[in-house]
Amino acid sequence: MAFRAYRAFFKPHELDVLTAAYEAAWRHLCAKHNSITPAQETDLKNRLAKMILASACTGERDSKRLTEIALRGVSANNAQKRGKAACQ
Repeated sequence: MAFRAYRAFFKPHELDVLTAAYEAAWRHLCAKHNSITPAQETDLKNRLAKMILASACTGERDSKRLTEIALRGVSANNAQKRGKAACQ
């Protein structure tokens, strides 16, 4: 993810934290789900990045915490999608 595009809003070391959180979250997802399709990969990467950015915009700067927030967000979003699909 090119968090560098947000350099007007974050300091260089903060961008490094965002990138580290994103990479850790992605590695975690890849380790848990070995059959991610290209479409799922794009969607998951976008959602991870958005969750990390949103949390960083509220002041969160801890890489581990950002990773956890992003993973919880992806998990919650997936549960909502499954619930909607099951109800249709």
